[in-house]
Amino acid sequence: MELTLILAPLSFLSGIGLIILSTSRRYIELIRQLQHIIEDDFSCSPEFMALQKKRLWMFKWALSLLYLCVGFVLVGSLAAGLSQAGISITTPMLYISIILSVVSALAAIVILIKESFVSASLIDEQLKNQ
Repeated sequence: MELTLILAPLSFLSGIGLIILSTSRRYIELIRQLQHIIEDDFSCSPEFMALQKKRLWMFKWALSLLYLCVGFVLVGSLAAGLSQAGISITTPMLYISIILSVVSALAAIVILIKESFVSASLIDEQLKNQ
């Protein structure tokens, strides 16, 4: 039971890691696209650039929340280990950190869902200008 309590928060890490990996890849790709637009001096509509800026903002916040989630998971695991060592004050910290890690991950997921809709709007904007 004690080892399960310590490892339970860590079970979130693999899934969160995969979300961070895919989100980082998409963020890097967006940055590359914008650098290409700037370096080659492409003319883009203001709506297109506004949507791209919105995507940058969304990726920044989603990644920040996911990193925060990882931090909360690690704090929760540490708190579980300390509570097993007899430091009773850390038990509430375990539950609070798990709740905060789930909340931050859910907030990041909501932002990423919104980003997918913004990406679809961006494609619509590009098709209008073709």
